[in-house]
Amino acid sequence: MCGINGFNWDEKELVESMNDVIKHRGPDGNGTYTSNLVSLGHVRLAIIDLTEKGKQPMEYEYNGRKIIIIHNGEIYNFLELRKKLEEKGYKFKSNTDTEVILASYLEYGENCVNKFNGMWAFCIYDVDKKILFLSRDRFGKKPLYYYFDGNRFIFSSEIKGILVHNIEKKLSNEAINLYFVLPYSGFIPSPYSIYQNIKKLQPRKNIVFDLEKKELKLNNYYDFPEYNPRDNKEELIKIGREILDDATRLRLISDVPVGAFLSGGLDSSSVVGTMAKYVDLSKLHTFSIGFEGEYDETNYMNRVVEHYGTNHHHKYFGINDFFGLIEKDNIYHYYDEPFGDYSMFPTYEISKFAKKYVGVSLSGDGGDEMFGGYNAHRRAAQLQFMGKIPKFMRNIIYNLIPDDKSFGSSWQLKKGLKLSLSPERDYFKYLGEGAFYINEDYLNWIGPRWRNGLLRNKNFIEGVIKMDAEYLTLADHFLTKVDGASMAHALEIRSPYLDFRFAGLSSKIPVKWKVNFFKTKILMREIIKTRVPEKIVNRSKQGFTPPIIEWFETNKDLNSLFENCWKEFLSIVEIKENNELIKYLDKILISNNKVYKNTAKVKVVNFVRSVNFLNKYKSDN
Repeated sequence: MCGINGFNWDEKELVESMNDVIKHRGPDGNGTYTSNLVSLGHVRLAIIDLTEKGKQPMEYEYNGRKIIIIHNGEIYNFLELRKKLEEKGYKFKSNTDTEVILASYLEYGENCVNKFNGMWAFCIYDVDKKILFLSRDRFGKKPLYYYFDGNRFIFSSEIKGILVHNIEKKLSNEAINLYFVLPYSGFIPSPYSIYQNIKKLQPRKNIVFDLEKKELKLNNYYDFPEYNPRDNKEELIKIGREILDDATRLRLISDVPVGAFLSGGLDSSSVVGTMAKYVDLSKLHTFSIGFEGEYDETNYMNRVVEHYGTNHHHKYFGINDFFGLIEKDNIYHYYDEPFGDYSMFPTYEISKFAKKYVGVSLSGDGGDEMFGGYNAHRRAAQLQFMGKIPKFMRNIIYNLIPDDKSFGSSWQLKKGLKLSLSPERDYFKYLGEGAFYINEDYLNWIGPRWRNGLLRNKNFIEGVIKMDAEYLTLADHFLTKVDGASMAHALEIRSPYLDFRFAGLSSKIPVKWKVNFFKTKILMREIIKTRVPEKIVNRSKQGFTPPIIEWFETNKDLNSLFENCWKEFLSIVEIKENNELIKYLDKILISNNKVYKNTAKVKVVNFVRSVNFLNKYKSDN
């Protein structure tokens, strides 16, 4: 993994300045290319072919055509593609996947991205056509931001690369609202960024920029497969195991040491269990992080480590660690724009910890999205079931069930009934379990995506699962968290469950084998049951969640920090434009619901710290 920068004019010192502000992404090399039409910059994290032959920008010539690339990511199937290209006459000077991208572009044109199995954000300068071709991978593992004012086109792996330029930087009220109201923890979805005139390139999309006409065209190159269920369970299990095997094998190709995150949950445990086919587990470095009390997975992790016998490294993340990160502001250097998921803090710490031993770590990211692993998916199953009961009966049953979580399955039943009786706008709120309130920005963003998902998949539960995979939990949320934390320490994270072949398999699994009223990941447990300890197979999901809610509830210093940030927040946002949001946050912050209240506090603190950090790059515009 690396970092890329560029723009559509010749100015070497400026692109070097862009490289300098994202140099943490690539400590192993720094390169530029300039011509009268473009300036390209690259900072390198060397993973495959550590020699100078792998340095970028990289040029390639074939049959009189010349192209130049800057690339961030990995194409895992590059050896297979290289062999086919060599059969067609292409020659290679290095052993890198980057050179394979170049040859693939010359052979297949813009359609080359459909042949890639990997994670990427790259820019190819086609010298003869005088165009820039930019692409972002299917799931959005690698970030790419851009600015275009009709004349200047600027792009970077991180916002601060663009902020080196003298451009107007006005906060986006739409982004602010979406950050605070989207389900789950706070994030800003693509194509928005915290600034009005800077965009995120969405996953599954390409940009073609004509350098002479100064025209920018966006196109979509991939859609998640539509729901097309098969009833042959044994065949699906067989295919699932084969994909997991091959996806893991491909992600072990590296010229630097490879380890794995190991939490004690289903996803990471199954990845390590699959790695046993290819590596000596006694020599495999694995990493975990523990929390206090009910949030801690250490007991489960210990069982898994004992089962596999890996060379395991464990550390605890406590309130002092949290305070250190949140006060020093260092972490906000790597996240660029506001990000409210407080698991970013332990993810940052475990990445720092792991980098001492390895250059690459495998993770279990993506298992929930592919196989139906979230509570929202189970609530969708509840809602579908409830919809078959006459409405008057649902009302009667709902009113008979006590408002007490201690009633276990009855409480889950009540939640399902509540959803089934809710109008669509409330459904959007409850399904995500975290949206603070519903406003027009939220409805305008989520509504069309939700209805399109239902229309394409023709199944309510599948629509909910795809909504998470495509928009809510991966690209701009969990994968943003992982990229920011890992790139802070130049650690590459690879995720076998984010192999695009799993998206194809997922579309073939009937929802009855994904999730039901009380259980998630039904078929996945069958796929991995021979690879994980028996006590783990049927374990319920526990999120990677530090007790930050509890800390904000009880710690005076944290609340003092919040009070100061709240005052700053009110001075940063345009109160007139965000009056409804501020009113609602006021209500949340004095509510008795400690989860909503303290989650809002984290979002406010992270928002203010991030914006203050970005202001360091702000011009006088």
